[in-house]
Amino acid sequence: MKESKYRQQALTLAALMQAVRCVKEVAFEGRTEAKLYRPLIEGLLGEYTGDADNLYGSEGLAPGLRRVVEQLEDLRDAETTRYAANIFHLEQRLMKRPEVLSKIGEGLQQARQKADYFGDITHINVIQSLGELYSQTISEMGPRLLVQGEQEHLENSDNAALIRALLLSGIRAASLWRESGGGRIALIFSRKHIARASREILKSLPEQA
Repeated sequence: MKESKYRQQALTLAALMQAVRCVKEVAFEGRTEAKLYRPLIEGLLGEYTGDADNLYGSEGLAPGLRRVVEQLEDLRDAETTRYAANIFHLEQRLMKRPEVLSKIGEGLQQARQKADYFGDITHINVIQSLGELYSQTISEMGPRLLVQGEQEHLENSDNAALIRALLLSGIRAASLWRESGGGRIALIFSRKHIARASREILKSLPEQA
């Protein structure tokens, strides 16, 4: 039972870490690979039945799982830690705002309909819809999460929408992390177990993942 719990925590934390990586790449480089954020958008719009494997697909979270191991064993990226902490904080505040949660639920349903219409969950219209949803809900709760990067990339409307969609997917992952028993205590006392679970998942994946 504990191994299953650590696996779920590893996957949900990996989704959050992967979202942070994508945000940083878009902010500093102006782009990130669709294969990195596709599983995150699928996790944001998909139905969670208690199994992060089914929601995200472990293979798609391989980069995030590697980052989980790095962060839990080395703590070498302070910026990633800052982003993750801020996302956890946003999620905690959101859980206390049922009216905002309801609005997000409605917005996600609209985004699902757009994804069905365009036949691509990462279509720019879907991403823009999610970005606007973030602006109308999470951003309005204040204070806003400060994203650092190159101004020319941050001011690009498509990049801004993607960053907001990624932050929303990170908040979703943070919520699922908490639901699987994750929290500050888990990061302190279960870090070795979560890192080990991440390594075990990575071992089971194809080498190219």
